Amino acid sequence: MILTALLLLALSAGPGFEDAVLFLCGASCIEELDESTLERYRALELRPLELNTASRSRLVSSGLMSAFQAASLLDARARSGDILSYTELGLLDGFSPEYADALRLFTTLSSSSAPGQKPRTGLHHDLMLRGAGRLSGETAASGGLKYKLTAGERAELGWATRTTYSDPKIGIGTLSAALYGKKHLGKLILGHFNARFGQGLTEWSGFSMSPWSGTGALKRNGTGFSATNSFSPTHCGAAVDFEFGRWTAGAAYSFPDNIGMGALAFTGKRFTAGLTLSGKAVGADFKWGFPGGVVFGECAWNGGPAAVAGVYWVPKFGSKIAALLRFKDGLTEVAAGAGGRDYEALVYWSPQQFRTFAKYARDISIWKFTLTPGIRLAARRKEGWRLEGRGELKATLAPFEAASRLDVVRGKAVSWLFNAEAGLNREKIRFWLRWTLFCVDEWEDRIYVYERDAPGSFNVPAYYGRGQALSLAGTWKPSRKHRFDLRVSYIEYPWNTEGKASKLEVKLQYQLSL
Repeated sequence: MILTALLLLALSAGPGFEDAVLFLCGASCIEELDESTLERYRALELRPLELNTASRSRLVSSGLMSAFQAASLLDARARSGDILSYTELGLLDGFSPEYADALRLFTTLSSSSAPGQKPRTGLHHDLMLRGAGRLSGETAASGGLKYKLTAGERAELGWATRTTYSDPKIGIGTLSAALYGKKHLGKLILGHFNARFGQGLTEWSGFSMSPWSGTGALKRNGTGFSATNSFSPTHCGAAVDFEFGRWTAGAAYSFPDNIGMGALAFTGKRFTAGLTLSGKAVGADFKWGFPGGVVFGECAWNGGPAAVAGVYWVPKFGSKIAALLRFKDGLTEVAAGAGGRDYEALVYWSPQQFRTFAKYARDISIWKFTLTPGIRLAARRKEGWRLEGRGELKATLAPFEAASRLDVVRGKAVSWLFNAEAGLNREKIRFWLRWTLFCVDEWEDRIYVYERDAPGSFNVPAYYGRGQALSLAGTWKPSRKHRFDLRVSYIEYPWNTEGKASKLEVKLQYQLSL
């Protein structure tokens, strides 16, 4: 294990990316997320949000903060001018030093000098080209393209399209244009868009985390209407919202769904409330802030009655306590969790299933060497019991990092997976080598593992069978404008009782930023 620890490396998106995403999303592990969520954070890492010039509508639609946090930030900008450091940001009402630190990768604090100065509108181009090939019995190929044009924090235009191994035909893909206004116009979106309001009972397009994903996932922050550059968008049509002081009013229409939507929201210093209406549902939500926490809730009619109520409290810096009660689709769900800097635990119950998990991880620093042992235990009962145990060990001696992981699952049978990874993490060049050994005899006991991949590729395969895998992932950034990503992976099943074809896959991606 010590030798493995000295051989393994950190995550592909750069130092702190995974931890920052998990903190902001509230999930307990990266496997709880989905492709569109990672796509959004990858895009923000590439083109960070400018906190000193972004409008309230732009701040909220980014998904990085709640409406209350955006109002607090705008109030501080109006009173004192630009936010000059993340230390200052962490002292604002609704933020914390830990929250501000998590925003570093996805935001900037460039000064706009005098308060009220017009935001910069310089044009930025981001182009991503992707190609992949797979050999497993027969050859298959796929490709993808993403383009985004931004004008400061005032406007953006995005286009994304791709083919897959199972669907080689290329389509129009995702096309989304957004204009962020000033004074009364919040935003105008044409093309594909997301609509996420309240706690998700009335309208929440795309992926939403389950109540058992993590303590922070119990409370949701709606983004309202927002542009999307995802490969898998939900709505397509037009959306607009307007701001009148502390009030926001918006409307949208989605042609594929043939559904119109309307929303009205109020954002106060300690209280926010909203009313959402669509062709299939109606609901009202609220949040009330108190020192160190928030009480939240929503009631709705969406094919039937639904309601949710909860509390999220930070009794002291670095700790959190949350609880949730939800009634939806005729089922009552209860969840409660607590966490600190080094630990987190959560329990979830409904008439259909029971889940619980606990995890612990702590950094141990010796000179320039950092060792991070961690353990995660989980249990689930639905049709039967599934018990999970995971041990991790990460080591860092910059620019070298290392980690190993062992998963043991007791479900229909006993399954296990072990991997070890090694690499180099520098500003211009990064590469990692991972070896995985697994024994999973039952499909119900499959083990999901997050795999390092090129930005925009969310890779969480389900390991099943008896075999081993080897992968090489690398990034080369010859300059600020150009980035190349490569992934080569091979998996085989030499110890399977039944024959199963091996698979070789190669991915190459190029990214241009101007």
